[in-house]
Amino acid sequence: MKIGVDAGGTLIKMVQVDGDSRTFTKYPSKNVDQVIDMLNKNHAEDKVFLTGGKAEYMQENLNFEVETSIEFDATFRGLSMLLEEAGYDFDRYVYLNVGTGTSFHQASKTGQKRVGGSGVGGGTLVGLSHLLTGISDFKTIVEKAQLGVRDNVDLKVHHIYNGRPTPIPGDLTASNFGNVLNGDDKASDEDQLIAVIGLVAETVTSMALNLADAFETKKMVFIGSTLLDNTVMTDIIKSYSHLKGGEAYILERGEFSGALGALM
Repeated sequence: MKIGVDAGGTLIKMVQVDGDSRTFTKYPSKNVDQVIDMLNKNHAEDKVFLTGGKAEYMQENLNFEVETSIEFDATFRGLSMLLEEAGYDFDRYVYLNVGTGTSFHQASKTGQKRVGGSGVGGGTLVGLSHLLTGISDFKTIVEKAQLGVRDNVDLKVHHIYNGRPTPIPGDLTASNFGNVLNGDDKASDEDQLIAVIGLVAETVTSMALNLADAFETKKMVFIGSTLLDNTVMTDIIKSYSHLKGGEAYILERGEFSGALGALM
């Protein structure tokens, strides 16, 4: 068996390959010592490959030899595999790895270049959600956000024009959280949570659009643990990209790109 591990700041992603089968699992990064114990007890005879910010810590505490990869290179290798398996053949594209923060990359068939990053990502989503509503469980945040109404919190272009024709699409956000003081009632937790997700989604998508324009492509690939089972965020990314003339692609299992690439 081969095991690829991407030990990130929020989640540890693991891919186990046994013959033709692949198993995908994830653990909270706070449980890194339990993951190390599990690998020591159950997989000392297997081939284990590490990448990510906590890879060095894991390597130091494992009782057997492992191989490590540079995180950005491993992610690109895994992403290239997932793109091929999904039937995509891009000559030039940009990709954003939306984890705790967000990393920006320009890519071609032959390699990638990291061109920047932002502190806006999944950590922002959970942190702001907790400050506003007291909810910090990612799954609960996403579930409740599905019931929220962004117009109760965000100022949209159509709000400014009061139903008159708008020079740009009326559903574009003029100001995140800018409509709070205009509302008659206090926004619900659900409204605030979807507004937080909207803030993060639109921020990273705006960055992707600018990056893609500079790289002379419209193709933008989004991966990372923040997108996992987060249809609220992925729907906003896709609709915002469409409004701005970009092409957004969100890969199934994209958050496991680093773990897959470590195996390669």
